[in-house]
Parts: sequence; C-alpha cells; structure tokens
Amino acid sequence: PPDFFGEVESLRAIFARQVSCSPDNIAIVPSAGYGVSCAAKNLPLTEGGLILALDEQFPSNYYAWRRQALESNAEFCVVDKDAGQSWAEALLEAIQIHGEKIDVATLEGHHWASAEFVDLDAVIPALRDVGARVVLDLTQSIGAYPTDITRLAPDFMVAAGYKWQFCPYGVGFLYVADQYFDGTPIEEAWMDRDGAEDFSRLAEFTDSYQPGARRFDMSEKSSFSNIAGALAALQKLEEWGIDVVSAQLATVNSRIAEILGSHGFETMAAEDRAPHFQGARLPATDPRKLAARLIENRVFASVRDDYLRVAPHLYTDDTDLLRLDEALSAALA
Repeated sequence: PPDFFGEVESLRAIFARQVSCSPDNIAIVPSAGYGVSCAAKNLPLTEGGLILALDEQFPSNYYAWRRQALESNAEFCVVDKDAGQSWAEALLEAIQIHGEKIDVATLEGHHWASAEFVDLDAVIPALRDVGARVVLDLTQSIGAYPTDITRLAPDFMVAAGYKWQFCPYGVGFLYVADQYFDGTPIEEAWMDRDGAEDFSRLAEFTDSYQPGARRFDMSEKSSFSNIAGALAALQKLEEWGIDVVSAQLATVNSRIAEILGSHGFETMAAEDRAPHFQGARLPATDPRKLAARLIENRVFASVRDDYLRVAPHLYTDDTDLLRLDEALSAALA
C-alpha cells in the first residue's frame, strides 16, 4: 500500500519546489483540461457576469469556461489585440472597460501559438482590483521558464506535464489556492479520502479528504509507470536547473530568430516573447505546406494558426540550426 502514495507525494513535492509553493497546494491530474474543469466547478459565475480570455488560446482553457458561460447566462469575452499592442495592454484595456463585471479571467503566461509574453505581474493585480478570480494555464511556461506561483497568486493554475517538463502523456498538475481546499472535486476518488493508506479499512467510509489540494487528485493517480517517468523527468529538470534551461534556450532561440528573419519571417523582439520557443509568420506563405516541406528534410516545427512554431531544447546544437537554415532555403526556393 505505501507504494500507491510514496512516489505521488515525491512528485507533488518536486513540482511544488519548481513553482515555489507548498506541496499541499498541488493536485495530480491527467491533463490541463481536467484541472480547468476542477477550477470551473469551484468558481461559480454570476448571471450577467463575464469571463475574460485570450484570443486563440489553447482550447483546454477555453471549453470549460464556454460551457460555464452558457449555463450561467454569463458573457464570454475573448480579448484580441491590435497590431503593436502587447497582451498586457489589451487585457488592461478590457479590464478598464468591463470592470467589476469580470468574474473570472482565464489566461496563459506565454501564448501557445505565437509564444508572445503575457505580463501576468501587471495584469493580475488589475484583475484583483475589480474582484475577478484568476485561472492560469502555464503548460507552455513551467519547465523552461522560472515561475513563482506564490507571487502570481492565482486561484487555480494548470500545467500539462508532457510539454516542457518531459512527463509521460497523462500526467499534469493543478495548483489550488488555500481558500479552495474545501472545494468540490470533479470525481470522488477513494485514494483522496482520509485514511486511504490503510487498505484494510477502505469500506469504513468517511466524508473527510486527504489534506490540502489532494481531494482534487485524479482517480488512479498512482499509475506506476506514469508517475515514475514524471518523477524522473522533474528530477532531471531540478538537476539542470530551470533558470539554466531558460537561459540556454534563450540563446538558441535568438539564433533561431535570426535564421527565420533572414528568410523573411516576421519575428518578435526577445523581450516580447518566450525565451524558450517562438512563433513566426511568413507573409503570403501557407505555414502548413511549409512545415510539410521541412519534414521532408527531417526538420520539425509545429503550425499553430498561421504561425510556424519552433521549439528547441538543450539537445539543439549548431548542426541542427544549420539544417534549419538549409531546410528553409530549400522549402522556400
């Protein structure tokens, strides 16, 4: 029986260290969408209230709120930004317009398609000033970008572990602020109940839960191969140091921006985007066809909306960058 809990707690603790909070604030979930559903269940909307979201953000942090808005007769407000405007500027403008009508803001730290930086340190205090609750999807940040969740202090935060944390698919993390520790989970897992470690007494039912955010843990959270893989991944990240990862990727990412720029792509200044990945546009070019041509040369980049998204890591070396340059030349010829 201890094997069902020991590595889960080790994983919870190492993730908490990497985002600078207590392990009690972390739940183990299978996906970002699951975590967002937990948040939505515990953040009721007022009739006529408003949910604030980023335009074209990742759908895991969209659909649950869309349903909430429809069921609560609330407004779903998707914030777009003008050319030359930052996401923070666009959001602050929307907050000024809608004010106390905003019930919940559901945001990313780096836009998943464009990699544009969202200045949460500027936006969250403005949301708090109008009484809004804050839910963050930091899947595209945690693992490659230093994150202090205690400083940001959202109500809920989700991160799918398979991205920059290298966890097996099916392992994610949910941050829950202290005031929601008595909230309602979306499923009633037996392992999340008080005393579940004693298998001989499982039929002695109880209304009490494991402490902190553990009541939000998914069923079968002890999935042994997944948890072992996730724990090994986060231990490796801790060994490297996320600050080090971020700094090294920033250097590589700058060189990628130079290569993209030399081929006519519209790129962003380093201070406006993530240090660890980027999205770039090439006018009058179908990014899907371009990505397919790159694959023919075994150079792999994602397409998100009309952005070609390039995501390096520590394994990306000079040879890879040269191949990217040559593959772009061939694809665009």
